Amino acid sequence: MNDPASPRELRPCRRRRWLLLLVMLPLVTGLIAVAVLGYGEYRSHREVTAEIARLRAAGEPVDNETLARWFQAATSQEGTAAWRDVLSAVEQVSSGETANSFPFIGLGKLPEPLVPGGPWPDEPRIAEFLHEVRPLIARIEQAGRYPAPVWQPIAFDGFSTLLPELQGVRGITRLLQLEVEHALYQRDTGRALRGLAAMQAAAAAWDWDFCVVADLVDLALRRIHRSAIRNSLAHTAWDSDELDQLLAQVQKPRELAVRWRQVCASERAMALTMLQGSRSDLDGMLPPDNSPYVPGLLLFPSGVKKYLDTLAAFQQIGEPGVLGIRDRAQTLEQKLVHFDQKRFDELLIHLLLPAMTALAAAHETDELDRRLTRAALGIKRYRVSEGRWPARLSDLAAIGLDPKDWTALQAGPFGYKIEGQDVVLWGYDIHDRGSPSRVRSEPPGETDVSSGSSLWHVTRIGHAGHGPSN
Repeated sequence: MNDPASPRELRPCRRRRWLLLLVMLPLVTGLIAVAVLGYGEYRSHREVTAEIARLRAAGEPVDNETLARWFQAATSQEGTAAWRDVLSAVEQVSSGETANSFPFIGLGKLPEPLVPGGPWPDEPRIAEFLHEVRPLIARIEQAGRYPAPVWQPIAFDGFSTLLPELQGVRGITRLLQLEVEHALYQRDTGRALRGLAAMQAAAAAWDWDFCVVADLVDLALRRIHRSAIRNSLAHTAWDSDELDQLLAQVQKPRELAVRWRQVCASERAMALTMLQGSRSDLDGMLPPDNSPYVPGLLLFPSGVKKYLDTLAAFQQIGEPGVLGIRDRAQTLEQKLVHFDQKRFDELLIHLLLPAMTALAAAHETDELDRRLTRAALGIKRYRVSEGRWPARLSDLAAIGLDPKDWTALQAGPFGYKIEGQDVVLWGYDIHDRGSPSRVRSEPPGETDVSSGSSLWHVTRIGHAGHGPSN
């Protein structure tokens, strides 16, 4: 019979057991963590796959091919050739050395203020240029009669998609700006009205809603059109029929709910395309070279799911419409988007999520700008029909305007003041942190406005010979 081991003999064995446990514990813990992470990624992969299948079944784009079909279904090919010819012709006439010295097209500046028949040293050269391109302007007006928006042969390549047409339509708009200003200078209101209608038609032709860039370009084109209208109100003697036509040009607000949803859907499709692309595509989306990230981190299903969930949440904020969309975007951005570059599952959000608050603010500015233009036109129209300025903005109901037309979004009525023979209409600047989201009691920057300032939210309206002023 063996004698039991002495305590001295058991000590080394116990030490080895504890040492084994100490060695195995981190390994086991690591294996458990890997298993939990792997299971979580597996579940995220299934959810992402199911979501992409749902989007595809609903007819929403999820890659280059479906995005191309989606774009084709939302556009018309009737005016494709005509607009491409216009793009090419405008590029040729705008690239010359002479045109480079003109306002809008090149680096030239208009006299401030530009009064019809007043000093304008470059006017003879501009008049000659516009006479030479008159057939081209007529082609632009003709192209504007085709259904819009217009289809163009875009080679979709995710976020690398090239859109030279959007730069081209800026050239068209700048040419028409010069045409309108020169027509107003010559007191040819009929020609100016046709130019403004052509500007609106060009913006509508490229009213593409498949990415944030296209959306921002469209907003910019519309603001240029409305700015030209408001600038004309200081010195132009529009008649009642012409003012009615201008009011019609700025009558309809944008259907933001639909547009916001479609822009988000297109951005999502471009992101999914990038994730299914090559290693070089992924490399191009990563932060600078000194970043600790590797392309594989972009493909983690949990990160893809978090990106899709975040974009889906942003997609919903457009449903209530334009009023308050900036605040909704900012609140959601602060709640959902931490932009923590150290978390691998938030890397896609950090890299691919558009600046939704800035985009929302641009849409609020657009609607505020439209209402400001419509109210300004209404004031001018009232003057023509009544022979006096309205005593208050609510008087514009007499010529068919709605209270929304003279309301600065949530800030109440626009500012309005009669000053001698003229009036001033003003709102507030959404993008200026120093400008409160309410309407001031006096016009902001009144000294600058009198000297021809480009403050978009302040408009001076002149009597322009429409009878005696009160």
